[in-house]
Amino acid sequence: MEKSIKNPRKLAYFILLDVFLLIISIFLPLILVGRNQTGSCLHHLEEDTGFLWVVGRGFGFTTFIWFIISTIFGVNTKKIAKFFKSYQNARDLHCLNVAITLVVFFVHIGTLLGSEPWGDLIFGGEYNHIPYPLFLTKVWTGVLFGIIMASVSVSAFYFRDMKKMKRFGYKNFIKIHYIMLSLSIILGIHIFLINTELLIIFWG
Repeated sequence: MEKSIKNPRKLAYFILLDVFLLIISIFLPLILVGRNQTGSCLHHLEEDTGFLWVVGRGFGFTTFIWFIISTIFGVNTKKIAKFFKSYQNARDLHCLNVAITLVVFFVHIGTLLGSEPWGDLIFGGEYNHIPYPLFLTKVWTGVLFGIIMASVSVSAFYFRDMKKMKRFGYKNFIKIHYIMLSLSIILGIHIFLINTELLIIFWG
């Protein structure tokens, strides 16, 4: 039976790297988004929930960063396992990256839903901020890719059990990741339309 930790020092280094990347991936987007928050909709920042607009946008980019990191680890699980000399360590590290991705993703959603102007856009129908078709496209590309990403991410925890992985097939698991990557065009549209915040700024 494989031991869960064969190289604790190597695993610790990777976890520290994750912590470092997490800090950078949270604060750098927040700083850049905050500096770029200009235009006619700046009055939203004066609202009690206005700061959530910046936080939500920032965590959107944080989610994108961790989506890439977790996908790279998922596709390269075998190579990482060779480095650790332990599949269990590689799977655990992948699951950790997936967990981080899911957490920042839900922070992204939660903060935007509670923010100005997106709370009013979604729940109040204040479509004067943005052309309605673009608003729907932006929301549903985010929802669709979010469901796909979350589903594939959760599967990493299911297939952490090597018996389940063998039954499903490692190659099939990798194919799922490549399919998800190919569907990143949906994410690309969403990211581009996130800067319909640019349209919001010039439209509103």
